[in-house]
Amino acid sequence: MAWSARVFKFTSALVVLGMTTALNGACAGRSAKRPEKAADGTNAADKHYDVAVGSFHNGMFEDAKLQIARALAADPKHADSYYLRGVLLLNEGKLLVDAIESDQCLEDAAAEQQRVRAGQLHRQAREAFVAAAENFEDGAAGRGRSYNSLAVVDLHFHAPERAIGNARKALAEKFYADRYSALANLGWGYYGVGDLVSATAELRQAVLLNPDFCVGRYRLAQIYLDGGLAAQAVEQAENVARDPRCPIQDAHRILGAARMRLGMSAEADIAFASCVEIAPRSCLARQCQRLMGAEPSKDDTLASSSMP
Repeated sequence: MAWSARVFKFTSALVVLGMTTALNGACAGRSAKRPEKAADGTNAADKHYDVAVGSFHNGMFEDAKLQIARALAADPKHADSYYLRGVLLLNEGKLLVDAIESDQCLEDAAAEQQRVRAGQLHRQAREAFVAAAENFEDGAAGRGRSYNSLAVVDLHFHAPERAIGNARKALAEKFYADRYSALANLGWGYYGVGDLVSATAELRQAVLLNPDFCVGRYRLAQIYLDGGLAAQAVEQAENVARDPRCPIQDAHRILGAARMRLGMSAEADIAFASCVEIAPRSCLARQCQRLMGAEPSKDDTLASSSMP
């Protein structure tokens, strides 16, 4: 199995947005220590954090950063604020990568500088998630979210062993609800170390827990493709490609690849064409264009994934 440099890059907002689903209900995991009170007697850090969450969901990212800084000034151990800081930094890095790979395929010196900047943001996101995990109380659901988010960043930095460890830590938190997400990251970590059997087992469990989990089905399709199970890959990729809630361009590439291996050349070209149509100027669109009309024996590059 080829370990591509693009295997775990962030190509879909699903990764970042999926990490924010519990932000509004994160209060239950907050630390009991509250060193500063607002004028009305409420906790100052919590108030700034709540404003930051609202700003984040309204796309006011700079204001969210400002409110997080104020929250942490009021309470340097405010775990929720560290977590939201990590999500913001991850989102900012993702937007940079999208601009040079998904919106258009740029390979000049300026694009390389943007990639370096995105990497710096993702490292800072990791530091924020580490701080969040350290400051959540024992048993808090937020600790599980933090460990799972660390697994996401580990995968981006091609550190599958570390991702496996953090995903396992997330699953060990009994009050962590989004277990399907941690299972998917655990499976993708196993994929990264070449253990397709364990990868398949964990991703099947993720999809079983949440049948609508697009990322899980997409990753499972990739693993089936790599494992020579083209029919199973088609089934999973079709589920993603036909679901309007799953804007994963690369699922169409996998669908085309799997159909090609089954001798369905015309149907394969339809999938490759839809891959191009989704984001015509992207790097992935170039790959799908090259594969249209290709012979089944020429599809070695199809195992390369650009999944987050």
